[in-house]
Amino acid sequence: MATTIKDRIYDYSARNRVPLTGAFELSPICNFSCRMCYVRKTPEEVKQNGGLMPLEFWLDIARQAKEAGTLYPLLTGGETFLYPHIRELYSALCKMGMLVSINSNGSCITEETVEWLKESRPIRINITLYGGTNESYGRLCGNPHGFDKVRRGVELLEKNGIRYKFNCSVTPDNVADLDRMIEFAAGYGKSLRTATYMFPPVRRTGQSGDYEGRFAPEEAAYYQVLNDWKQLPPEQFAVLAHNAQHFTELTPEILAEAASKPPREMGCLSGRCSYWVDWQGNLSGCGMMDFPKISLEEHTMKEAWKKVVDWTEQLRYSPVCANCVNRPICFSCAAMVYNETGTFDGRPVYLCEKAKYAAKYYGEFMEKLPEDIRNSISDGESV
Repeated sequence: MATTIKDRIYDYSARNRVPLTGAFELSPICNFSCRMCYVRKTPEEVKQNGGLMPLEFWLDIARQAKEAGTLYPLLTGGETFLYPHIRELYSALCKMGMLVSINSNGSCITEETVEWLKESRPIRINITLYGGTNESYGRLCGNPHGFDKVRRGVELLEKNGIRYKFNCSVTPDNVADLDRMIEFAAGYGKSLRTATYMFPPVRRTGQSGDYEGRFAPEEAAYYQVLNDWKQLPPEQFAVLAHNAQHFTELTPEILAEAASKPPREMGCLSGRCSYWVDWQGNLSGCGMMDFPKISLEEHTMKEAWKKVVDWTEQLRYSPVCANCVNRPICFSCAAMVYNETGTFDGRPVYLCEKAKYAAKYYGEFMEKLPEDIRNSISDGESV
């Protein structure tokens, strides 16, 4: 139920298929080379694939997007601040009246960057942390001075009053730094939004399914629960833990019954009021999939958006997921199903296993809570 004005705007846009928010993936070039990245390319690879889209292209797409209803553009990459014309594009979007957010790894934010950001402040800069030491940045990102650069960038944002938040992709290469990253964020009065599930990087490798460099399902579940334990108030953790105890072991009979029922429509905002434009100028509903992939050099934004909406309306995926008894406690989406299985009809076993182990670990941590908190939670509560 929509509770704020922004919620109502999103709700209206989703119901009426207005492209309210979109990601402009300006460049796949990055000064980090993270093992799990799904988009990164070297400058030479970009050149071999036609080069970056010019500023004029993005300005034209932005104007069309605004006319179609876009209010909340997100500039992303690669490393967004490495796009050669980022300042000009950002300033133009602000002058159009758009409310701009920026994704960044934080390492390329300089005094000069902050000066032009201050002219029209972004809604937020989303900084992804990859460790709490230079050593971790060296292992995961191939940049042995990465943490120092990120810290300098954050200090500049903090000093100049530019809004930002911290995200974190937790992997085997940086999990030893989880406490350090949480403490780093807390030092600026912020929480750390973490993800322990990593999508198979299908856009980069062309291969679905498991891949070296991410956690096994049990590990991903454990660190998800551990992070919640470390950061959430006890009452909120208790709600998650209580709900997770409703997990049901998936027998062949349960799976067969789910598979016999209708598949699921896409339930997220992708293709309803949200879209993604990749660095080669193709529109899709979601940055984790190449479906559909409609050239904005060959179609107007309005035409391409209608094709995305129509495709989204027709998509059905994974009846096993759609009708799973564990759906209330196991999140999955069409992109996850496709990237894990190579088809929209498959069963993402990795996610099933992760949910099973998450229920186990939530139960174990729940026992550490005071009895009065454990007993105060009722079925159906949510965080």
